[in-house]
Amino acid sequence: MSKPTYIAAIDIGTQSIIGAIAQKLPNKTIQIMGVEEVSTRTGAVTEGKVKDVNSILYEIKTMCKKLTNKTNIPINKLYVFSSHLTLDNNYKEWEVLLASVNGKRKESMTLLSMPNLLTPKADIFLTPAEQNNGCLFIDMGAGTTSYILRTKGNDDIKGMVNMGGYLISNDLTYKGLSFNHAEKLKKKLGYAQAKKIEFPNKRVSLNPHGPFDINQSISLQELSTMIEERVNDTARKFLAKLIREGHLSSEGCKIVLSGGACKLKYLADWYAEKTHLEVRIADAINIINNDELSLSCNQPKYHTLLSMLMNATDDCRVEKSSTWTKIFPKGKIDDALDNAIGTLF
Repeated sequence: MSKPTYIAAIDIGTQSIIGAIAQKLPNKTIQIMGVEEVSTRTGAVTEGKVKDVNSILYEIKTMCKKLTNKTNIPINKLYVFSSHLTLDNNYKEWEVLLASVNGKRKESMTLLSMPNLLTPKADIFLTPAEQNNGCLFIDMGAGTTSYILRTKGNDDIKGMVNMGGYLISNDLTYKGLSFNHAEKLKKKLGYAQAKKIEFPNKRVSLNPHGPFDINQSISLQELSTMIEERVNDTARKFLAKLIREGHLSSEGCKIVLSGGACKLKYLADWYAEKTHLEVRIADAINIINNDELSLSCNQPKYHTLLSMLMNATDDCRVEKSSTWTKIFPKGKIDDALDNAIGTLF
């Protein structure tokens, strides 16, 4: 009986870093053995680009320790993904830096890149009918929005814009909100279509800890209007051209949304109204095991991580020989040389 394959992977996002260890099962699904999530430090990742490597590596090392303690599965090989970081050379440099995080020089684990995830994600989350009839798959992150259009008999059309859910929250900070409060308001009370608001004149405080003040508040109508304007700005960067060139006019064409930012209320309705196409949120139910922990990861914000786990091949437990040159203690160098010469003769 073959040994089970365990995959360790970490998705580095603008707002959060998510990691997991999963077992690849014979029925072409994955079982999540352990998952961890932390908030990305402010400014560490901007528009999908890693700006503060040391901060990210610290979180990676901490997350790997937590995953190993939780699952009792050692991590010697780790898949790492960030939308603008896909070259192996970057990860080779990271291995050296990772070994010296916290000022302790220890052997680093092998970091493996997972480039070009957009196509594998579309392969996983689109149904056979959507693959054949044409479908626009939109992956909406905090810092970037990527898309891939499957067309009948033609090559895929791909693209990315450096705009995402992060910008919506950032817009709200101009009203005097802290970023964290803006995030909470966006997720709880924000709508992608302002006309869907049941009580548009209801006001919420801009100061979450102080008394309500009409001069320091915002109406739900104003809140959602700001959000809808940013949604429109982001989609217009790619949607207008696709519509103008007739790429979304084929019979049966649909839109599938993925990524953490796609959970904005009535966002699917907004896309349906603009394109006159059927729109749905991607679902990972066909690729995850039917256990409680795995099912809990069937959320759009985990879809990139699930794609990594599905497409990865290297077992995280594979031992890695040390990349560091062994240093002999003082006084032992001559003995070591004598022993080496002795074996030659």
